[in-house]
Amino acid sequence: MTTRLHSKTPLFYAHQLSDQLNKKIYFKMDCHQPTGSFKIRGVGKRCQEAVEQGYEHFVIASGGNAGLATAYAGWKMGIQTTVVVPTTTKEFMRAKIAALGATVKVFGDAWNDANVFAQSLVKKENAIYIPPFDHPTIWSGNASVIDECDTQMTPPDAVIVAVGGGGYFCGVMEGLLRNGWKNTKVITAETDGAASMKKAMEQHKLITLDKIDSIASSLGAKRVAKQAFEYGIKKEVLSYAVSDGQALDACRLFLNETGNLVEPACGAALSAVYHNLEVIQEVDSILVLVCGGSGLSLEQFNTYLTQYS
Repeated sequence: MTTRLHSKTPLFYAHQLSDQLNKKIYFKMDCHQPTGSFKIRGVGKRCQEAVEQGYEHFVIASGGNAGLATAYAGWKMGIQTTVVVPTTTKEFMRAKIAALGATVKVFGDAWNDANVFAQSLVKKENAIYIPPFDHPTIWSGNASVIDECDTQMTPPDAVIVAVGGGGYFCGVMEGLLRNGWKNTKVITAETDGAASMKKAMEQHKLITLDKIDSIASSLGAKRVAKQAFEYGIKKEVLSYAVSDGQALDACRLFLNETGNLVEPACGAALSAVYHNLEVIQEVDSILVLVCGGSGLSLEQFNTYLTQYS
């Protein structure tokens, strides 16, 4: 029997916010996944596939959440796991990953560096590389978020999704297609210092950022997946970016409203509704995918609030 790794998460109607904006705002609470983020949907599906193929060791490079999801899958299925994180991944998050029995290795200043090292380990240890975002199985697993929403609500005018490498976004696009949400506009969210999707959309070509300059480390891929860019162009997706301060403030407001602490990467998506941004002015019903994130402690959040207030 296949081990079930992700949970069906609740859909919240944001009463206060909806009244303030005179719109219908819904939160898909993927922050309620066992690992605190959506990542277990796609990463978990890929890990299950790897076990079925006979692999006995997972290796992944991650800023944190995909690594935590892989470690969780490894723990649930009894599979050895190695997670390579960059130096920007907080000790708090490294400890969470290690607590699930995974080996944590630190390499490089950004995810891209850690990823090169992770792939070199696979050759030495006869393991399988688990991609954090750029793989069809990952997208198919992530699409389950829209499958669930389709049973919980009528199709909204718009769905807002945070983009790092683009794996969640690709899953959303796949989910919209297979559930017939033809008229739902897709809006992607990033922070200014990690806006590889927005810049690719503006320049109509895939671009690689020189560096990641944002506290939203979960958005820290210098280049989005090719499939994400192609979906963005083909489906005329709207892309926006906010400052780190705006993303943090949205996290604060969301915490006050729902009692849930999420990472600034998720705050980028929440900013559209909490700051009533221009991208939502023409739509009435809005689904915000609350991607979550486990890499932020309350102490670090308070430190950030002090820095950015």
